[in-house]
Amino acid sequence: MTWVVDRSEWTALYSVIKSRLPLSFDRDQYATDVLSGLISAHRGKTTLEQLPRLRGAVVVFGCGKNLEEDTRLYKEKYSHIPVIAADGSTKHLLEEGVQPLIVVTDLDGDVRYINLAAQRGSIVVVHAHGDNVDRLRAVVPRLDGRLVGSTQVEPRPFVYNFGGFTDGDRSVFLARALGSTRVILAGFDLDSPHYCPSDVVKDLSVKRLKLEVARVLLRYLEEKGVRIEFIQ
Repeated sequence: MTWVVDRSEWTALYSVIKSRLPLSFDRDQYATDVLSGLISAHRGKTTLEQLPRLRGAVVVFGCGKNLEEDTRLYKEKYSHIPVIAADGSTKHLLEEGVQPLIVVTDLDGDVRYINLAAQRGSIVVVHAHGDNVDRLRAVVPRLDGRLVGSTQVEPRPFVYNFGGFTDGDRSVFLARALGSTRVILAGFDLDSPHYCPSDVVKDLSVKRLKLEVARVLLRYLEEKGVRIEFIQ
């Protein structure tokens, strides 16, 4: 089993997150075990070593209210740079003709478009946490293409701890793990909760807390030498 993020540092960060949000290590671990079994049986199972290496910059798309404008900017100025799409942004990107290299999802978004991206060649990184076990069981066996698992606790076969908590900041951790030292954020709004229409709408107060956590984790990555900037 592989820790991609520094284990001791991530354990400390996870403890900080647990102090702010109602997380259960045991439930997160159970979800991780379930996902490991599902991917192990999947014909598209993919290992860490089989993931593409990133050289230079990568654009990470979130699902903030600036998604449409930032997609326009990407197509005009950054289309030569590979894209990692966080969950719900996938639908909009595909509709705009932008094919993500990787889709990062805990399956809150519209899985029809996540699967469409996979059919067209995107690698899907599926995240396990204590609240999505039923979703994992229902969706993962039906996904096409190449699959990798991610977790925020102890890794398991085909499920790696890249670091990160929300789909957005986890995408940045993934970019770093694959070799990128410059991450351009698009469709990111860390100041106000926003959901893509396809996302499962949950408690906005929890979403605000998650945005605070995302901000902390992005600062951590900057301290580790990752250049993070907003698309412009």
